[in-house]
Amino acid sequence: MLGQIRSTNVVFHDIARFRAQVFDRLIAPHGLTMSQAWVLAHLFVEDELTQSEIAKRMEISTVTLGGFVDRLEARGLVERRVDPEDRRAKRVCLKEAAWPLGRIMKRCGDQVNDASFAGMPAEVVEQTMANLITVRENLLATLQKDKSDRGDSGLAPAGRKRKRGNIGTA
Repeated sequence: MLGQIRSTNVVFHDIARFRAQVFDRLIAPHGLTMSQAWVLAHLFVEDELTQSEIAKRMEISTVTLGGFVDRLEARGLVERRVDPEDRRAKRVCLKEAAWPLGRIMKRCGDQVNDASFAGMPAEVVEQTMANLITVRENLLATLQKDKSDRGDSGLAPAGRKRKRGNIGTA
């Protein structure tokens, strides 16, 4: 059983790494890195997040995020605004120029999925995704239980709930 678990871990890790590499190659000609695209993706779902909210969601430091936002801001894709409720905080806001990239990111994501599931019948892809969602839910429940046992408040960071919808729908 231990050998199977180790190989499962390797497979999950390889899939995540390979998908990231393919996406990075597809998005690079559009002047973005995968990390910069990930920042934009968070903003397409919920605009006007603070830098610390984005960093927490991406599980990176605020300093690292600041570099990504600097480069996105220099390209005119986002802008920082002072939070009206906390003048020390900066909210990162999408600019109009980002929207075409959102559609490109969606197409790149679709291409990654097409490559990932090539040769698999639709029913198998649907079942695979259903199983992976269950795995994700199981892991999330474990993490939430662990946080609850330690007295933490939970995983989801609080944020302004200005939903924008899915990437590429605007």
